[in-house]
Amino acid sequence: MISLAKTPWRTIARAAAAFFLVFTVSLAAAAPTQAIENLRKYAGIVVDAKSGEILYEDNADSKRYPASVAKVMTLYVLFQELQAGNLSLSSKMTVSRHAASAVPTKLGLRAGSTIAVEDAIKSLVTLSANDMARVIAEHISGSEEKFAERMTATARAMGMSSTTYRNASGLPDGGQTTTVRDQAILGIAIYQHFPNYYEFFQTTSFRYNGKTYGNHNRVLGYMGAVDGIKTGYINAAGSNLLTAARKDNRHIVVVAFGFNSAASRDEKVRQLVANYLPKGRRGDYLQQAMVPQPGRQSTTQFALAQPRKPTFAMPTPMPDFRLAALVAANGSQPQAQPQVAVAAAIAPAAMPVPTPSAAEAVTALAAPTQAAPAYPSQDVIGAWLSDTYNLGAPPSALGQTAPSAPLAFDATQTNSVLQATPISGWIVQIGAGPSEDSARSMLSDAAGKVGGLGDFRSYVERFDKNGQTFYRARFVGFGDRDDANAMCSRLKDQNLSCLAMQG
Repeated sequence: MISLAKTPWRTIARAAAAFFLVFTVSLAAAAPTQAIENLRKYAGIVVDAKSGEILYEDNADSKRYPASVAKVMTLYVLFQELQAGNLSLSSKMTVSRHAASAVPTKLGLRAGSTIAVEDAIKSLVTLSANDMARVIAEHISGSEEKFAERMTATARAMGMSSTTYRNASGLPDGGQTTTVRDQAILGIAIYQHFPNYYEFFQTTSFRYNGKTYGNHNRVLGYMGAVDGIKTGYINAAGSNLLTAARKDNRHIVVVAFGFNSAASRDEKVRQLVANYLPKGRRGDYLQQAMVPQPGRQSTTQFALAQPRKPTFAMPTPMPDFRLAALVAANGSQPQAQPQVAVAAAIAPAAMPVPTPSAAEAVTALAAPTQAAPAYPSQDVIGAWLSDTYNLGAPPSALGQTAPSAPLAFDATQTNSVLQATPISGWIVQIGAGPSEDSARSMLSDAAGKVGGLGDFRSYVERFDKNGQTFYRARFVGFGDRDDANAMCSRLKDQNLSCLAMQG
């Protein structure tokens, strides 16, 4: 032991300076990629999830940090992968050094260990495990940075125009901002799009490796109605909560950000639930939900028939490494991925061995823990591809505008330039392809498999996205939504994808 009384002051000064240097470097290494300002200011919103009506709002469009509420989008993307069949709840994911190095709160698994998808989900909704958020991100997109890009693209596609994600956990980053209005959109969507996985948010406790972790959300179960969804806290944001309440055939989504304590946040949320749940709309969810087009004022109406067989893939933005594998399987060189929605088509064909150049691209971009799944060679972009980045059964929007009339193109024409004609009524879209011939082939195949479909007018709609041209395969002439959805059900019985929409 060193005696300070006998130690020269110069030695003490040098030691103090060395300590200060190490401390400063450590802080710099732990600092976020961007400096963050203090946004610990209240913002709240209550939305009727069945109608999209805003029941209450306060600073709903002010910039805020999501903190761990960002994990709701992380789980949304993971649910997309589960719905598409790319993952199962029992799939194993490997913990990287980057994931293991996450700061608490975390599950604390060592680098190189593995965890099942279901356990990772439960660790996020209860413990809010930052390391498991990174594991999910890296497993799906190859890196947390790429995964954050997908999170942002998905958010913008749902109309969350003021939201940017920089990581999967919600750890501090000055560029990771949102609004409570945007988070309400997500709160509606994750229930309507993934009702089978939504029950994870009601998990009260999670037991793993002999330890039990309780849910951080103390409002869970309030009035016998409140779902868990997600809490969040960082110093610059304060205490945040995205939650929902469902009771007496009513459903509201509540978002409250910027509290100085979890207790004050929870009390406010309880007040909002008690005041506004009785004012929620009873009855069915709106069947014609509106999904805003990113960057535009117009919207398009969608109604989606649920498949009868577990083969339907929820449209998902395709990671670059999967696109590279897909393009290689079709004998082409990889191209820049358009920011559009992709539905993995059913009954995927076996993928040929990629060319060396494409294989190198896949190796460079692929997540090390998951091989790129096979995609069908018939339809490069999947079951459909939409300007509105359709994400399945869309949520009701927060405010509605009239839909814009699409342009349609007659598939029977032989010239290379298709003629545009206005389309009205209900439409059934069965896919989208990279060429006119591929779209026509889909129309012919569907008409041959489903009796009566050939009685409806078929057409191909051409459109450009990010410098690339695509072709939608559609049938028109259905009297109403029920007729279109009935045809979709018949198509799904034949393992064909289908989207019903109003022209």
